[in-house]
Amino acid sequence: MKLPRSAHLGETFNLIFLSRAPKPTFGLVLDSPAVAPQLSETGRFISTLLQQPLPLPSGSRSAQPNAAPLLSAPPGEGTSAQHTQLAQGLMQAISSSGLFYEFHLMQWVVGKRSLASLLLEPQGRLSENLSQSPGTASSPASPGDELRLPAPSHQDYLNPMHRDTQALLRQQLDVLENGHLQWQGEIWPGQTIEWDTAGEKMDESEGEGTTRYPVWKTSVRLTLPNLGSISAVLRLGESGVEVRLAATESSAAILRAGVGYLVAGLDSAGIRLLSMGIEANEKAEPV
Repeated sequence: MKLPRSAHLGETFNLIFLSRAPKPTFGLVLDSPAVAPQLSETGRFISTLLQQPLPLPSGSRSAQPNAAPLLSAPPGEGTSAQHTQLAQGLMQAISSSGLFYEFHLMQWVVGKRSLASLLLEPQGRLSENLSQSPGTASSPASPGDELRLPAPSHQDYLNPMHRDTQALLRQQLDVLENGHLQWQGEIWPGQTIEWDTAGEKMDESEGEGTTRYPVWKTSVRLTLPNLGSISAVLRLGESGVEVRLAATESSAAILRAGVGYLVAGLDSAGIRLLSMGIEANEKAEPV
């Protein structure tokens, strides 16, 4: 390596790696005052957004706080159709919350999603497609579909994110960084639910050709008319599910009496129950 003529034996230099091929190449870093790294406008905007958390509507961290109840009434015994409707409603609530809007936008571009379904999401409702009535996402996009966005003012160029979606962007960054999704809403009139889902470590099968499976941890918190405050934590992996319930002491006794219904329901869905525990008065009691 060629060094300056003023270099002396034993002198230390700062080098920077430039290239690996066709041979390792380094550059000489001359002594100069330290230069602070510079962020782009978008980088500075995201940094400010992360440092100053923005409150979500209604003061909650709900992905869709103002959504209508998923069911018109509480499900009755033996009404599997309502259970299916509830599961599909939760899936649709998350899908249309705006957290995955960019992915859905890509699907629309390639013809796999309708424009009407985009208009159901918060970002889509900011567009100027007022002549189209948002419907279901059953039909794919047609060549004539056009997404018209409002022309930004001069101030909008200084802040590239619409003020109504800044809180949603914060949620998107949280999901990307932590893999943690939170949702809060009504599952039927007057019955709210808080639902958290996060990815955990991977399951590993024993023996040769080890296969790694994702493990998901989901927790549900709700207050029921007869049982009071109930929380459930489930860890679902390839081998089965672990269930932990927490309730008041009187409600815990009722839950233990109804464990058989839960086990039967899991069996009918093809899910193996690995373990289960019920907590009452901050003490875990295995069933």
